[in-house]
Amino acid sequence: MRALLPSTFKNSLEHGDFFKVVRLTTVDSTNEWLKKLSLNEAREGFVVVADEQTRGKGRLGRKFFSKKGGLYFSVLLKPKSNEVLDALTVLAAVAVCDAIREESGDPAQIKWVNDIFIGGKKCSGILAETTESLKGFAIVGIGVNVGDTELDESIKDIACSVFSKDKDLKWRLLAKILDNIATSYLDFDKGKIVDAYKERSCVVKKRIQVVQNDGTSFVATAKDIDEDCRLVVVTDDGREHRLFSGEVKIYL
Repeated sequence: MRALLPSTFKNSLEHGDFFKVVRLTTVDSTNEWLKKLSLNEAREGFVVVADEQTRGKGRLGRKFFSKKGGLYFSVLLKPKSNEVLDALTVLAAVAVCDAIREESGDPAQIKWVNDIFIGGKKCSGILAETTESLKGFAIVGIGVNVGDTELDESIKDIACSVFSKDKDLKWRLLAKILDNIATSYLDFDKGKIVDAYKERSCVVKKRIQVVQNDGTSFVATAKDIDEDCRLVVVTDDGREHRLFSGEVKIYL
């Protein structure tokens, strides 16, 4: 069922000419909802935001807990090149991180490759996907725990929420994230985006455990993030590796 968007959001959004935003009360997954659009309905800048998701998606097929109160939305984009397509996760991470900092004052940082952390705990995740049904389009899904969003028992020790005295924080966050995405996407500058991503990293110079896609893992020190946003790590035997994908756990 569709619902009205609050005036706080409408009045805060600067790039209203680029985005078409639809609000739903409940959906299985905002990413999946966009995938079901027909080619006639699809347009760049289409956004669906849901009050809750019943089957929210995270990386590697994981579930993203999406109880009422949080911010869950997906953006449909049509990248003009593979360079832009490959940078969508990075671009979105910077957009979310900066929006949280500005709207709440929380010292948000980016944990490679697609999570936003506050004080060592995850408050937001990003999932960028392409879709066969909408050729040429990409979908960027974003979830942010906001205020007193109920966190599942299984993640309470590793997750947190973005807080503010502003009762309209969720809608201001949505507007600010979308505006940040539009600014970086429409005037794309890969070098600038990567520099911003590195500056906001909470991983560089830390001892980490790298969990690879096949489930194997190893311990290393995060040395840098390169020009393609690969994580540069050095293992204890002195060998350097550049990671395109995988997951890292920080040893605090």
